[in-house]
Order: sequence, then structure tokens, then C-alpha cells
Amino acid sequence: MSGLSDPDQKTGEELAQIFRTDLQKGLSSSAARDILERDGPNELLKAPKPTLLMLFVMQLTGFVILLLLAAAVASIAVNATGPNKG
Repeated sequence: MSGLSDPDQKTGEELAQIFRTDLQKGLSSSAARDILERDGPNELLKAPKPTLLMLFVMQLTGFVILLLLAAAVASIAVNATGPNKG
């Protein structure tokens, strides 16, 4: 596909000539089949689903959870060093 640098600067006729197609009829069935075999289907790759461990870690790193963990650590520290020790 030589000549495809900057396709947004080309006219429809120039692009039709580069891709060897007709603007009124589109691609022939055989040309569409050849492109499908060469390039694969025209679809985006799906992101992999997160694992259960990753979901658990993502839940633990939320702001409210981190705030509650900090409060728990502070409470333990205050109780451990307070005047009513053991």
C-alpha cells in the first residue's frame, strides 16, 4: 500500500485508486475475502478479564478502605501505648 502516508490528506478518488476499489460499488467479494484473509476481521481486541486476585487488590486500594485501614492502625497504636496497658 504505497502512497498511504497521510491518508487524511488524500481525496476519495486517490484512496479508491490506492485500495483498488470503486467508490460506487465498493469492494468485490473476492477482494473483500482476500483482505479478510490477509488482515483478519475488522474488530478491536478485547481486554482480558481481571483475575479474582486483581479484583480483590483493586477493592483494597480504594480511598475509603485505605482510610479505614489507617484508622485501624492508629487505633491499635493508641491502645497499645495508652495508660491502660495490660
